Amino acid sequence: MPWGAWYGDVARVFEIPDEWDTTVFKMDSDKRLSLTEMDVYLNKLSDALKKGPHTKVVIAVDDLTRPVVLHDLLIKIVERLQSAGTNKDNIIILIGLGSHQPLPESHLRKKLGDRIVENIRCINHSPEDTVGIGIDWGKTEIRLNKYYLDADFKIVISGLTPHSFAGFSGGAKMLVPGLADMNTLAKTHKSVLMGFMGKLGNVEQNKFRATIEKFVEAAGLDFFIGVVINADRSLRDMRCGHYVDAHREASEIARAYCQTKTDGPYDLVISSAYPKDTELLQAENGLIPFKSMKEGLLKPGGSFLLLSACSEGLGSHGLFGPDGMLYRKPRPLRMLKAFNFLFFSDNISRDDFNIVFNDDYFFSKDWNKVLNHLKSILPDRPRVAVFPYGSMQLA
Repeated sequence: MPWGAWYGDVARVFEIPDEWDTTVFKMDSDKRLSLTEMDVYLNKLSDALKKGPHTKVVIAVDDLTRPVVLHDLLIKIVERLQSAGTNKDNIIILIGLGSHQPLPESHLRKKLGDRIVENIRCINHSPEDTVGIGIDWGKTEIRLNKYYLDADFKIVISGLTPHSFAGFSGGAKMLVPGLADMNTLAKTHKSVLMGFMGKLGNVEQNKFRATIEKFVEAAGLDFFIGVVINADRSLRDMRCGHYVDAHREASEIARAYCQTKTDGPYDLVISSAYPKDTELLQAENGLIPFKSMKEGLLKPGGSFLLLSACSEGLGSHGLFGPDGMLYRKPRPLRMLKAFNFLFFSDNISRDDFNIVFNDDYFFSKDWNKVLNHLKSILPDRPRVAVFPYGSMQLA
């Protein structure tokens, strides 16, 4: 199984019994976006910059909880900006953290590359550094990052992976909630948690995305770059231009790539949170195969085993972490009510696990204990489905 995004990206062996009737649903990473193709797409950026030169440019990007590596792409974008007359001292790379933990320099170098970190000003978004954009969402004033709003040319780059309520990540979501204050962040998540809006893998009939796109229209976004990511985190494809149109095009490509045809139901599903396996607070992304196919993937009484490296341990989230605004003691997941849920990670404690998942669920740091437990609840020759890239695979 792939293991440890940003922390080695190794292939880790998990031994399972030979008598299990196992199907591994792989994803190819054969198509790679070449530097030449990247240049062709970025010609649109050069065209958009012809109205310049622009005094202040901001490039908003996602953080380490998202799997895309931006080294080569950012270098080419900065070169285009400089060719259009923008001084590199007037360019800011803004990390769209939402309420995640700020990236230290070592993480910035992983995400952005040494050359960018050493030559371009890089800023972590803070929910405190926000100003209103003149729009309210109900009783909530929409406030976004002041550095973003102060720029006279705004670029957003985001990788696209399936998202439980935004359809696919990126696009307008990079601003709301990515560059928002805590009240706006809480409003976005409350609306989704209450079931009012949002849908996995769908951006067209998606009330949440339609709502946040209205806020982005008010805040302004001059150029969007949507990156389709391979299972091994390399760049597969990209689309550029208007933040709605380009995101829709990139989403269609990502959907076609992420769709995984299965032959359920199964007695056991094993899913890895890779490539979103940096922390426990992101591990639920490994449930994407189940969320996308709630009926027909598991037999009644079947088992779902989630694996995650949790390289950074519990992780940090201003809303759902232990001291977060929306934190509640975790209840059993309603969608898994009829099934057994198990979790394996050898980089967290039971106390960590109980912060995020209900304490009735099975958790172990010992793979042999996981196997022994499974053997006690599975039939003699179970049908097993394995999703090595669970946070990307739409069953």
